[in-house]
Amino acid sequence: MMAPKVIRRGNFRWLLIALIVMLFCDAIVNQLESPHGRLLVNVGLLFILFSTIWTLDSGQQGWRKWKYAMTVVIAGLMVGNALIDSKILAMGTQAGCFLYLCLSLYLVWKQVLFTGPVDTNKIIGSICIYILLGMVWAFGYLLTEAVFPGSFNGLNAEVWQTNLQQFIYYSMVTLTTVGYGDITPEQPVAHFLAYMEGVTGIFYTTILVASLLGVQLANKPTPVVAAAEPDS
Repeated sequence: MMAPKVIRRGNFRWLLIALIVMLFCDAIVNQLESPHGRLLVNVGLLFILFSTIWTLDSGQQGWRKWKYAMTVVIAGLMVGNALIDSKILAMGTQAGCFLYLCLSLYLVWKQVLFTGPVDTNKIIGSICIYILLGMVWAFGYLLTEAVFPGSFNGLNAEVWQTNLQQFIYYSMVTLTTVGYGDITPEQPVAHFLAYMEGVTGIFYTTILVASLLGVQLANKPTPVVAAAEPDS
């Protein structure tokens, strides 16, 4: 079976760069306490959305239409929330980003694990999956805090664009099972999400190693053993 076009063009390298740039800029914005922080975070999220449209263009019209439609809807919600300080619009933006990242995670997973030979692009794609897992859970925590206020201790109780950076940090240390303890879940739903992310982080590493090793062995040429000559 021919490998999908997306795997041959080194697309995951650009997705990884986009993710790291967005995370770094988000941290800088919060570090400098920029007055335009909300706008810059929104721009960074749109940058990620447009990056995933290009890098994960699988050529399937159904997925492509979904990605375009979701990007337009999320952009509209962001603009609306910038003009009108509405909790509904804010939650809609967070939910839209959560669903879009879940879709992106599914498409990367489908292209990386248990498919084709292991190469540099696939290794980079596996790193993208790990970062996307952290971001998906971060938006899950954001939504939990929005629906059940007080679900987490250690937050600065600000707008969701500011809390996003704190939840990304918390999500990453939970995914790696480090757990510094400066942000802690307080309510049952938050507890559930936290320990499920920890379990996911452990099992993803196991599945990744098994997948890459299995694919490598499956594509390894079988040595030809010469038949022994019969005794005369």
